Amino acid sequence: MSRNLTPIMLVFGPLMLVGAFFSWPIQNEVGMEAVELLRDDASIVLAAVGVLGMSLMFGGLHLLSMDMKKGADRMSTQLLNMADLFIFGTFGLFLSGLGAQTAVILLTNDTTAVYEDQATREAVALMVFNAGNGLWALIPVSWGLAMISMGLAHVGLKVPEGLSEGAFFMLMPVGFANTLLPLIQDAEQAEFQIVFPLTMVLYITIGGLMLSGNIDEPGSE
Repeated sequence: MSRNLTPIMLVFGPLMLVGAFFSWPIQNEVGMEAVELLRDDASIVLAAVGVLGMSLMFGGLHLLSMDMKKGADRMSTQLLNMADLFIFGTFGLFLSGLGAQTAVILLTNDTTAVYEDQATREAVALMVFNAGNGLWALIPVSWGLAMISMGLAHVGLKVPEGLSEGAFFMLMPVGFANTLLPLIQDAEQAEFQIVFPLTMVLYITIGGLMLSGNIDEPGSE
């Protein structure tokens, strides 16, 4: 096994993020209902696990993009540069959205913070939550564009040949599904509950195949 952090981060990052995601008390709740769930059921430790998982995952995607640039032609390099931009943007949105929810946990549980009354405390928490929730809505679009750019750069618009190209080709349809989420999902967010785990499974699969040597590591030739 090569001493390459990329596949390791692509395996362990999504695993940690999925664990935090399905343990997080909020699924599709909004408003004061969500604020109350964060106050009563969420924890800073779980938020920290989520941050670490997303840091490993997006770091792994960036390292994968850098590996793919080795020996790439000009157009592929340009697509990967665009992918990097979307990766950084998605990571920033993720941090901001989760940071807002973490701030709600602190606001509603920190008795040392001075507020005029409990209603004021709850109003501030709701305002912070709503601001963060708006950022979450933008994540699937930039995330999907990053995956599409990486898939186009590595495989292009052709039928993939072999397991290696097939694995990276899947970045495009899964990325496209992510970009459509704001248009097709309803308030229940049932589609996100499918697309998000599917995205994690794809990253884990690519990382696992790279670790096992079953597909070529980009830039290894």
